[in-house]
Amino acid sequence: EQPALAMPPFQATVSMHDLMNNVLDPAADEIWESVGTVITVEGTFEKAPATDDEWAGLKGSAMRLAESGNLLLLPSRSGGNPDWIKYSLAMIEQSNRALKAAEAKDKDAIFTIGGDIYDACTNCHKQFDQAITSVK
Repeated sequence: EQPALAMPPFQATVSMHDLMNNVLDPAADEIWESVGTVITVEGTFEKAPATDDEWAGLKGSAMRLAESGNLLLLPSRSGGNPDWIKYSLAMIEQSNRALKAAEAKDKDAIFTIGGDIYDACTNCHKQFDQAITSVK
């Protein structure tokens, strides 16, 4: 039997604030803004990716968000907190669903999953974001 390989010493490179603002938030925003109904003075229209390149961009956003969940699981960020881990895994799961929906070019699923991603993020923020938890 081969001995188990030791895990490398993972370390965070940027602050949680910078990770959220520069990686997670932009990827989530791209998913949330990709589909929906837009109402303007000129009328109402449905918004959704229309070309293969637009669907590929959405797929990339889902990938970035899913993989970013792994960055949230680094011991230096999670501290082993079971709720933090649960919320991070939920975000990864919903992002993977978005990835599959983008691959299937399913705009209705993207819309629904966008709400599920929002819930996963909001649940975590309610517990761990000082700007939210300090509001009475």
